[in-house]
Amino acid sequence: MPHTRISVRSSRPDQVDLREHAEHAFALPDLMRSVGLDVGRQAVIRRGVDTFALYTLTDAGADAEADVSTDTVRMGRDGRRRLDGAEERQFRARLDSVAVDPVATEEEARRGEKLLELFDDGDHRGLIVIAPHGGDIEPFTDHQAEHVRDQLCDLGVSCWRCKGWKPGGGAAARWHITSTDISTASFPRLATAVAGGFGHAVSFHGFIEHGRPDILVGGAAPDSLKQVLRAVIAEAVAGTGLRVEIAAADDPLGGAESANIVNRLTRDRRHGIQIEQQPSARSGTLPRSDTPRWQAVAAAVADVYRVVLS
Repeated sequence: MPHTRISVRSSRPDQVDLREHAEHAFALPDLMRSVGLDVGRQAVIRRGVDTFALYTLTDAGADAEADVSTDTVRMGRDGRRRLDGAEERQFRARLDSVAVDPVATEEEARRGEKLLELFDDGDHRGLIVIAPHGGDIEPFTDHQAEHVRDQLCDLGVSCWRCKGWKPGGGAAARWHITSTDISTASFPRLATAVAGGFGHAVSFHGFIEHGRPDILVGGAAPDSLKQVLRAVIAEAVAGTGLRVEIAAADDPLGGAESANIVNRLTRDRRHGIQIEQQPSARSGTLPRSDTPRWQAVAAAVADVYRVVLS
């Protein structure tokens, strides 16, 4: 695995992006090239055997010449916190260029050692359903993607997901990468999926934010499709008290950006749907039933796309 020793340092005053995004890290071009990386790729930064996290490498900002040490990698405070170094302005670490090991096993992933990437390629290009943050990153979202795939198996639906764990908790802090940042160059099976080009794509996600709806329907797909999905999902979870709404165009959770992976997977970048869900929508069961709520939401999505694809 190509890797190099680095010095992690706090962000410079001009590097606002690093202070606002804990998943971002900056390295000089020469350092990235030395391990076969470039701006926008993902990489694992390791401080110790069990102290590491996945980061997106960003550009330098306004003053690249300020870094004269070629082994410097800069992060904001929250980025350093992922490596137990929030209060440290500098510490040694290692940059590993392979973000996703294509031969990783589920056992390795469950031990928290590697991120597991899976892709089931259907026999036509109508729909792909994805879960970028499965496992314990955003629990049950991978189950939802797989449930839609299974419900629509007769239609040859494709399914891509990543699963990450960390024993004792903290899988999201170790493995989460924002959907607009996900690089196909770092996820080999995703690169295969994107190359196919799909008519439609659906992405399942989780979030935690007090005062927000329980389920948000977003993406770059037409509003008419979002309206149908909202109504069918709301009916599927009736009696739970869950609130289902359509995300506003400027909502950070709206998923409407063309760079969002769910939109990039569609041929025109305008037929992606993003389903964001609070824990209340992904855990628990339906009233007077043992049907999990996550499954009810996924089944509703499958019902809509069975009509769309036919």
